[in-house]
Amino acid sequence: MKKRYFTSLILVAFIPLLSNCASQQDVQNLNYHVRSINKKLEDMKVNTVDQMQQRQASSSGQLDQLQADILKLRSKLEENAHMNRIVQEQNKELQLAIQNLSSQQEEKINTKIAELDSKISLQKESLTAMQQARVQDAERRSRAAKKAADDAMRRAQQASLATKASQSSRATEVVRISPSAKKVLFAKSSPAVKKKDPVNPISTPASTSAVKASVPKPVAEEATDTLAKAQQKFREGKYKDAYKLFKKNISQKSSTKTSITARYMMGECLFKQGEFDQAIIQYQQIISNYPGNPQAAKALLRQGEAFEQLSDTETARIIYRKITASYGSSPEAETARKKINSL
Repeated sequence: MKKRYFTSLILVAFIPLLSNCASQQDVQNLNYHVRSINKKLEDMKVNTVDQMQQRQASSSGQLDQLQADILKLRSKLEENAHMNRIVQEQNKELQLAIQNLSSQQEEKINTKIAELDSKISLQKESLTAMQQARVQDAERRSRAAKKAADDAMRRAQQASLATKASQSSRATEVVRISPSAKKVLFAKSSPAVKKKDPVNPISTPASTSAVKASVPKPVAEEATDTLAKAQQKFREGKYKDAYKLFKKNISQKSSTKTSITARYMMGECLFKQGEFDQAIIQYQQIISNYPGNPQAAKALLRQGEAFEQLSDTETARIIYRKITASYGSSPEAETARKKINSL
């Protein structure tokens, strides 16, 4: 635009010079063209400047808006930074509070654990003392029961020896027959009358039946009757009476199998009555004296159950493990395994 404007000015300057060479009409045409050019230049100047001013105003408005937006963003960023600093400080405070709380909780937990450990150790000592006292008491009762059983067996032996001595003395007694003071003659005409035998009255049927009645029953038969009565009492729930009869069966010098059965049932009677300590002693006599008998596994299992009833699960677990180790193929071993898993 400046170049065109400069060209039009040169033409205007050279118009007087050209007037000598050109006609009047040419000069007018040239002036007309110059004016039109000037008008166009002014129009272009006006329009371009206005547009530029409008654009500049618009751009300045946009810049102002952008600056305002930038200021707002800066203020928001500053606010966010301030909030972040506050949050970080709060986080630090929370972390410190959490650390303090965790340390306090840890101290409390450690204190409680120490207290529990001391209580557990005291309980273990008390339990050990109770177990030792229980074992000592069980041994004492076992010795007392064994002594009573030995005394009863000795008395039974003495009674048996006395009975045998009395029977042998009656069998070896010499019967003296004294002759009749007078001879009695019977007439030959009375064959129906039989001669009276004054020799020995023992040979009569009545005296024979009396002798048979006085002979006691065999010991084995009496022991079997006592065992049957005891088992009947046990089935009826009369455990005290059954216990007495089973004890009597043992004192009657019955067979080993019957004696073991009676001893086991004595333990069962005590178990049913809740006398678990006494039952353990009865079972222990079978376990100690007859370890190879099938009743020993049953007695050992019932002994473990008795310790369970006494809340001594540790001893019960030991007994169940002993069953699985010593009687692994027995039904009691399978039951013992289940009980170990349930404890």
